[in-house]
Amino acid sequence: MSSSNPIDVVFRFRVKPGKQEQYQKAIDYILPITEAKEPYVLEYNIYNNIEGVFTQHERYADEAALHRHMELTAQGQQDWAEAIELEDVVVLGEMSDKFWSLYGGPHAHGFQEFRRVAR
Repeated sequence: MSSSNPIDVVFRFRVKPGKQEQYQKAIDYILPITEAKEPYVLEYNIYNNIEGVFTQHERYADEAALHRHMELTAQGQQDWAEAIELEDVVVLGEMSDKFWSLYGGPHAHGFQEFRRVAR
């Protein structure tokens, strides 16, 4: 599936002390749904380092796909949000005012495309 307006979201966060089980529960809920039922989620990758910082990269076909993902996985999203301490969010792509009203905040930074090389 390809799109001319993909949206990338990159989160950096730490799991709160004592919340590892809740975080794992959230991921165990979200990932199977995403893999089986959400072809418009083009990538969903989670990385971590030795200091306990996680980086999560998600790529969506478009903004509507991101909203569908949040709705379909809402139960897991709540557990995820309660279990983590967000460091920052980078949003790459054209996002609507609706997006920013729902997901914007002091840690969120949006970037619009400036140049591209696509293969």
